[in-house]
Amino acid sequence: GQPGYLHSFAMSERHLVFVLTPYRMREGKAFFERLRFAADLPCRVAVVAKDALAAPRWFDVDFGMVYHFADAFEQGREIVVRASRHGNPVAARSPFAAAMRGEVAAEEDPVELVELRIDLAGGSVRWDETGIRGTEFPTVDARATRPRQSRIYAPVRQGRALAPYPNAIASIDVHRGRMNVHRYGDEIMAEEHVFVAKPGSHRAGQGWLLGTLFDPVRGRSGLAVLDAEHLDAGPLASAWLPFMFPLGFHGAFRWDA
Repeated sequence: GQPGYLHSFAMSERHLVFVLTPYRMREGKAFFERLRFAADLPCRVAVVAKDALAAPRWFDVDFGMVYHFADAFEQGREIVVRASRHGNPVAARSPFAAAMRGEVAAEEDPVELVELRIDLAGGSVRWDETGIRGTEFPTVDARATRPRQSRIYAPVRQGRALAPYPNAIASIDVHRGRMNVHRYGDEIMAEEHVFVAKPGSHRAGQGWLLGTLFDPVRGRSGLAVLDAEHLDAGPLASAWLPFMFPLGFHGAFRWDA
C-alpha cells in the first residue's frame, strides 16, 4: 500500500474515516522529525463501513494534515467530518515543535477548523473551510447527534500571548460562526480540555470543561473547571500546584455506570 502518516480517525453512526497524509519516514532522529512530505503522493481518505471492515473505500483529496478530529455525522449519503487541518506540509509534521522549545515557529502553519465532506454516492471528497482558524485538540459532547446541535471545544490564542501556544479555551458554534471564549491571560498556556456531562442532564452541551494550564512566569501548573455553556464567565473552580506537570487530558471523560 501507499506510505503515509495516520494519527487518529473519526467515527460516524455507520462508518470509520481515516485520513492518510503523504509522508515518508527516514532513518534517525525523533519520530516526527523523521517525517518527510511526499509531494508525489496524494492525500488519501479511507471510509470503512462498520459492518464491512475488510472493504474500505478510498478517495483522494487535497493535502491536509489532521491530527485530531472533533466529530462526524451522516447526512443521507454524505459523511461530514469536522477536524483541525494543518495546511503547511513542512510545518505540519510537528506543529508544536517550536513551542516545546520556547521558540516562534520559522514556518507558518495555518491550522483551520474544517469540514471534510465525503459524498459516498458521487465518489468525491472535499474540504470545506469554516473560517475559524487557530484551533487544535477539538472535542465535543458525544451526546450531540446533529451538526447544528454540536459545539466544538478547543484551545485557541486570543490577543497577546507570551508563549507561541494557546492561552484561551473556546466553545465554537460552527453553524452560526460564533465563538464563546475564556482567555486565561497573556502568560498562561492552555492545553486541551475534556467535556464532562452534568449528571442527570440530557441536552448536549450541559456540562463542564476540565483543562490543564501552565504558568511559566510563576513556574506552576493548574487545573480549571468551566461551565461549557458559559465559558466567558470564567472558571467555576481552579487549583494550582507550585510545580509543573505534563499538560493535557488527551482523551475523553466517561462516568462509570
